Amino acid sequence: MFLPALAAGVFGCGAGSALPRGTTVCGTDVSGLSRREAVRAVRADIAEDLKRHCLTVYAGEESYSFRYPQLTFTDDAFDVVKNIARAGEHGVEITYRVNGLDEIVSGICAARYRQRCEPSAHFCGGNGEPFVYDEGQDGALPDADGLRADILASLAGRGYGGDFAPVYLSVTAEPRKTELSQVKALTERITAFTTYFDCGNEPRAANIALAGAKISGCTLGPGQQFSFNGRVGARTAENGFKQAKIIEDGRFVYGTGGGVCQVSTTLYNAALLAGLKVTEYHPHSLAVGYVSPSRDAMVSGDYSDLKFVNVYDCPVYIRVLTGTYYVRCEIYGKKPAFEYSLETEYFTAADGGVESCCYIVKTGGGQSTRRLLRKDRYRPARSGRAEGGEDGKDAGGAP
Repeated sequence: MFLPALAAGVFGCGAGSALPRGTTVCGTDVSGLSRREAVRAVRADIAEDLKRHCLTVYAGEESYSFRYPQLTFTDDAFDVVKNIARAGEHGVEITYRVNGLDEIVSGICAARYRQRCEPSAHFCGGNGEPFVYDEGQDGALPDADGLRADILASLAGRGYGGDFAPVYLSVTAEPRKTELSQVKALTERITAFTTYFDCGNEPRAANIALAGAKISGCTLGPGQQFSFNGRVGARTAENGFKQAKIIEDGRFVYGTGGGVCQVSTTLYNAALLAGLKVTEYHPHSLAVGYVSPSRDAMVSGDYSDLKFVNVYDCPVYIRVLTGTYYVRCEIYGKKPAFEYSLETEYFTAADGGVESCCYIVKTGGGQSTRRLLRKDRYRPARSGRAEGGEDGKDAGGAP
């Protein structure tokens, strides 16, 4: 008693009766079938039709095809069959859908998305090329909302037995704002300065190499100040520095870190030639052999430092290279409008000391100016001037 009552409640009067001959629903012949059987037959034919078709999304060189059962449908066949009263063709409204549409759209767009990356330069502090360049890439911004809307339109526009309209993902290009050539123009070599030393003095050569390695790779932003002591740290045995000759109270004696002042002096000259603003320097008490007088820069402890400021509106890059018998400081960045050179004048005083001055010459735009940079007086060495290439510190100072 329950099942007939249920059938009558679902299909209404005549649910158990066969449909009249000559009755078709969505092209399916349902003559003589019960209404329940007719619904199953119609839906089976719709599914079979759907299995023969697919919806394809094209995203650049990739394509994504969706088929039954991921491609599925809903219909009103139940209501249509329930209300059939006479033979003839009866249409069914079919709605197609893709299961997991939001995830599909997200996945396709994620595969085509490209973040815009501007060209860049990576500064290398060691030997070889000073910079490694990355060309970057243009961005690609897929239109997720448009893709979803176009898929829904293809589903809605498909007629029974027909094909789904293909869908094409729209991607907006996001070009790079900077050319690699512009990046390279900000990383040209501005200047280089080299001094030479006795490679047979192994402890001193080792100190020069260690100090140079601590400085090399430094990037100085606009307005940023460089501190030699801050970068190199204390010249102690614990930090790897060895005993070598230094200048103390007008004498050449042994001390930890001998040779480091040759690095600071080399860097000092490079900074001046690059047009950077030197804010602190100190002369040795004795003239040294690796640069002309008034072109040295002594560092000692934490109180005698070499400092300079990047006056440009873009970074400068400092590289120190140490060879078998030389130390060279290279400074890179945007080529300034002016070129700089140094001129030294000096003479030996009656007591054997040296009096000197250094001028900086600025050339560019068809003009040249010469400005006094510094004046110094070096004491005579008490035991005679040592062979060129010794290091220094101020009189009485700690190493």
